[in-house]
Amino acid sequence: MNVVLCIGETEEEYELSLVDSICESQLKKALVGVSADQVVNDVTIAYEPVWAIGTGKVATPEIAQSVHAAIRDIIGTMYDAETADRTRILYGGSVAPDSIDGLMECPDIDGALVGGASLDAEKFGRIINFDSTVQQVDEPEAKKRKRDFFKDLLEKFGMSSSGANTAPKLG
Repeated sequence: MNVVLCIGETEEEYELSLVDSICESQLKKALVGVSADQVVNDVTIAYEPVWAIGTGKVATPEIAQSVHAAIRDIIGTMYDAETADRTRILYGGSVAPDSIDGLMECPDIDGALVGGASLDAEKFGRIINFDSTVQQVDEPEAKKRKRDFFKDLLEKFGMSSSGANTAPKLG
């Protein structure tokens, strides 16, 4: 079984600069008894700030990258650097066509957990086919994680990975 572990803070916790400690606490509690191999192969972590869910508010790429890097550091401390590098970490706070390119530029963001925008085929198609020419990621492991994540997603929806900006066929 594969699971998506969603973690994130409330707006009040964000304003009090408690993001890293909240995410660390949530990770440590959720991953008790989970091996490094299971984290890499069976768990996808999604940073989903509570204040962004369904509100239209999206963390800036800089904020999201900072939190994703902290999550990766926490995983590295809990397990090891290799596990941290290989763990898929998604961003999931009101992902939209106008925010996906900036988010996917970030080296520690491996993909997106899409909510409401997935109900609109045109928006969802644009998100899946984000503009990878904007992407400035140099780290080989980060590129591989992103490529593999989106390739798997495209295949699940019967879409090509050619980069064509076509919406998935629904229904």
